[in-house]
Amino acid sequence: MSPRQAKAPRRPVVKPPVVRRALPEDITEILGIDARSNPVPWSRQLFAKELERREGAMLVAVEADQVIGFIACAGQGDSWHILNVTVDPEHRRRGIGGLLVDGVVAALDGRPYDRYTLEVRVSNDAAIRLYRTRGFVDCGVRPRYYSDNQEDALIMWREPEGGDA
Repeated sequence: MSPRQAKAPRRPVVKPPVVRRALPEDITEILGIDARSNPVPWSRQLFAKELERREGAMLVAVEADQVIGFIACAGQGDSWHILNVTVDPEHRRRGIGGLLVDGVVAALDGRPYDRYTLEVRVSNDAAIRLYRTRGFVDCGVRPRYYSDNQEDALIMWREPEGGDA
């Protein structure tokens, strides 16, 4: 058989990640991702509390039955506060963080709030770019916000169409 006649090997079909509500049985995988990603990971109890929160949402990105990222968002005051967005280090740079942010906005927007806020490390350029592409704007700095190294946090807001931060 000539090289022209040889068929290229078939690549396995990979389904894109699915974003869904987190379940109690996801906590162990979420804890692992958080421990591999964050210098001060959350406790099992904190994740369990977020799962039970009535005013908010905790979502996971799942690929091939494996949790590869998560987001936690809570209602605070008059807005949604994105508390934690984490993608497993092996799955970064694939748009999963954006899927999670889009997923939480789709799940919560306007119910009852239409504004979002978050803090992000000033050194986390990739996350800052992601949030800016999702309509978040820089609105201030929280000095020494992070307990592990006293790094500042950039405060970002996403307002409804036509709103101002």
